[in-house]
Amino acid sequence: MKLSITKEAQEQIKTVYQPEDYLILDFEDAVGPFVDSGASCQLYPNFRLLFVPGEFPRAELAVYDDQLETEMGKVYIKRTSERYLDQEVRFSLEKNYQRLQLSSASGVLVANVPMKRIELDEEGRYHGKISRNNGSSC
Repeated sequence: MKLSITKEAQEQIKTVYQPEDYLILDFEDAVGPFVDSGASCQLYPNFRLLFVPGEFPRAELAVYDDQLETEMGKVYIKRTSERYLDQEVRFSLEKNYQRLQLSSASGVLVANVPMKRIELDEEGRYHGKISRNNGSSC
């Protein structure tokens, strides 16, 4: 599987990205450490781009068992979610609303990919807090 990121999308991602972050293309299937809800309110596959601080324990990210090399480095993904994507996909920026989109040669797969930062407490622990300042799942 191949994931590319257009220059415009890279600029949008850099507004949230911090150098030590893990970039995770997360499929909301209620599996993994960052479950937002038990069910998605979407009728189509729901992906989001998570920014996980580098100090987050790597062992807790084991469910993201595949790595895709991109123009911005590694993007982690669950192998089980790859079935919802084409073999070659790309992040691009939708021009009118400046939304991050995931598309392939067959068209737009996800029209608005939310970018969400995982928040850790002062001791580096995760308590379920995900910032919602960049996009919406619903």
